[in-house]
Amino acid sequence: MTEAFFQQEWAHLEDAVAGARNQVTLRCKHTAARLVFDALVQCRRQGLQVQLSLPDTPLNRQSAIAWERLSAIGGQIAWRQAAPEAAADGSFPALALVLDDAQVFTGKLGTGICPADDASEVPGLVCWSDADFVRQTRQVIDEEAGWGAVDEDPGVAVSASNAVQVRRGGSAAQQAWLARVLQNHALATQAEIAETQRQMALFDHAQEQSLGPLMRDYLRAKAQYLQQIALQDQAAREEARAAQQRWSDYEASQAAADQEAGPVTLDDDALDQIKQLYRKLAMQCHPDRVADADQARAAQLFQSLQSSYRRGDMAALFALQESVARAGFQVQAPGATQAPEAASPAHAADAQAAHEEQAALEARLRALRSALGQRHEALEALRTSATWRTLSSQPNWDVWFAQQQQYLQGELQRFEAELHVHAPSAPDPMAHA
Repeated sequence: MTEAFFQQEWAHLEDAVAGARNQVTLRCKHTAARLVFDALVQCRRQGLQVQLSLPDTPLNRQSAIAWERLSAIGGQIAWRQAAPEAAADGSFPALALVLDDAQVFTGKLGTGICPADDASEVPGLVCWSDADFVRQTRQVIDEEAGWGAVDEDPGVAVSASNAVQVRRGGSAAQQAWLARVLQNHALATQAEIAETQRQMALFDHAQEQSLGPLMRDYLRAKAQYLQQIALQDQAAREEARAAQQRWSDYEASQAAADQEAGPVTLDDDALDQIKQLYRKLAMQCHPDRVADADQARAAQLFQSLQSSYRRGDMAALFALQESVARAGFQVQAPGATQAPEAASPAHAADAQAAHEEQAALEARLRALRSALGQRHEALEALRTSATWRTLSSQPNWDVWFAQQQQYLQGELQRFEAELHVHAPSAPDPMAHA
């Protein structure tokens, strides 16, 4: 099972770390933010085994006093060779955290918490409780850090000066792990896109219900006024045309919206249920998850999944669940490749087959990285849109709508007064639309 967080990531991670009882293992791609480092120190003071794997970079070495502080109280530190640009390390999330061999967190923390992270990092923070993945994560981190081969008591301090220097990873097992991370982060980001779109659709619908008639009158009066001004001032013609086009576009968009059912407002229980159902179906029918032969049908069902979730249509999702079950898609494992028969385990000794299998896995990683990047860009585009900025900054939509009603009413009265003074018989700019 996985759960994703795209807001207040540190608060969720902090709660999870506070609940750890035995062991905390952290692999940082860049460095540990101060608040993360302080959390590790607190865990060690409470008697937990603490392991930290980080790259040997000048920036990290500048914090040697901090690492010595953690080592002095029994923390274990492994210094990795810094990976060059575009190396295997580039696929890693900013952090991978294992708690009590029961939970794994992968992803990044919010902007400003880890300043070394850039926009290309794996977005969001995903919590995994899948025992197989937890074990796999532990193996990847231990192998890379060399902890499996260290014969030391975990309670003995390993200072920055004598910490073991470890090789950079990149084995097939590590790449398969990375493929699984990237795929689930891509699916989590897609789910966040769907939830963002659902909230935006709900806001747009509520706004139309509250402001629609007044907005129509306002845009019409503005277009009519500007057209009248343009008859006397040629410089105003372009503004008049833009106002008329906006009025026309608004009418067309509302006519289209009237043909669709408005989104459903869900209570907390229903929202949790529809989110769980969405995530389950997305795992089963996302085109990136199914075999090549099933991708066309999966794309159709996934598009229906998106629109049904955006409307909050639970009945449609249950019907879609039946369609997905009937389709019987073969879900492709994240680290799997659809290589030719020659690359099967029975021919693993064949160098050519091994080469083809490795090439296919690397191609899979590139495709997953690209898909994740595209979804991240799509999410960022939604989060920077005017609609999202408005709805996310207004805790009470009704209050905001009332304020907008007051503003639009004032503007409408102003344009109507101007029309009455300057051209009582001004033609309707949309009379022939």
